[in-house]
Amino acid sequence: MAKPGSYRQKSDDRIDQKAFALAAELPSYVRSYLTARKANSTARTRLSYLYDLRHFLLWLRDTTPSLMSLDPDQIPVSALASVTGSDIDEYMTFLWSTGNHFSGVHRKFCCLNSFYLYLIRKDLVPANPLEKAERPTKDPSKASGAVHVIKLQPKEIPALLNAAEAPGDQALSLSKRQRGALEKTRVRDYALLTLLLGTGIRVSECAGVNLSDLDLDNCIVEVDRKGNKRQKLALSDEVIDALLPYLEQRKTIEPADPDDADALFLSVQRKRMRIQSIENLVRKYTTLIGTKEHITPHKLRKTYGTELYNETGDIFLVAQALGHSDVNTTKQYYVEEATENLLRNRNAFRMRKKDTSK
Repeated sequence: MAKPGSYRQKSDDRIDQKAFALAAELPSYVRSYLTARKANSTARTRLSYLYDLRHFLLWLRDTTPSLMSLDPDQIPVSALASVTGSDIDEYMTFLWSTGNHFSGVHRKFCCLNSFYLYLIRKDLVPANPLEKAERPTKDPSKASGAVHVIKLQPKEIPALLNAAEAPGDQALSLSKRQRGALEKTRVRDYALLTLLLGTGIRVSECAGVNLSDLDLDNCIVEVDRKGNKRQKLALSDEVIDALLPYLEQRKTIEPADPDDADALFLSVQRKRMRIQSIENLVRKYTTLIGTKEHITPHKLRKTYGTELYNETGDIFLVAQALGHSDVNTTKQYYVEEATENLLRNRNAFRMRKKDTSK
């Protein structure tokens, strides 16, 4: 469980405030559903579900003549009771046609299913139309149905760390002012990127790490994970070696806000680095080295998960390191595609042994 007063707890409180403000614009039965979900979902999930439910209610209003003059909060629950499986199929088709990706379509389907199950439990609707709808099972844009894992290529991993540790020639493309800013934050940036790449923690978890969460003597960092869980993660020697110089530097920095006194990573304004600041930092360095793909902090997480599996072959270890409760999630997103795995092992079978006697 997240510690009271921690960055994660404060962040969840802010998200909940935003969620309840949004819920005020929706029918009372949606607000009741939000309250019921609070015990078994994260704040960010609840906010996402609210956006999804508002989207569905607006679509339902705009496609139902009798509802077109109503505001979202005026849509009666009887309108939901009359929705059929065919209506849900039509809504899914609408989502695909307007550019939604599989993850978004699938999440909206799951959201509606959970919502209808709640309405049935409260005797507000007689049946769940999702049971008679076609469940989205794969992205139609991918004929094979395979998940393409966007991550750093093997040669890009050291290039990214080198760019932060000692930019060298890579910084020549920057202005004098940009090079000065890069040098000012170099030690911090190298430590932060190494922690992201070396542990696979989420960007929100990275932003929330405190000095008191580190136990370098035992090679451990403790983070707030999804579902208000606390988990101890192992730190490699590489990560510790990157953190030590920054920790010495951090001792000399007095945070601008007393609430940030325990924050590990501080901005140039001496405030706790937020999620967007970390995302901007990753974008800055990946742009500097010219990565093949658009890399975000989450793509660094996927890089860690994929490479850890390649090195160990232990999918359960990877699932534990990433904080996955379902190993199938790990299999889907962190085991390399067949073609990439074949390329990695293209020389594993040798038809003729090399002659070493010459």
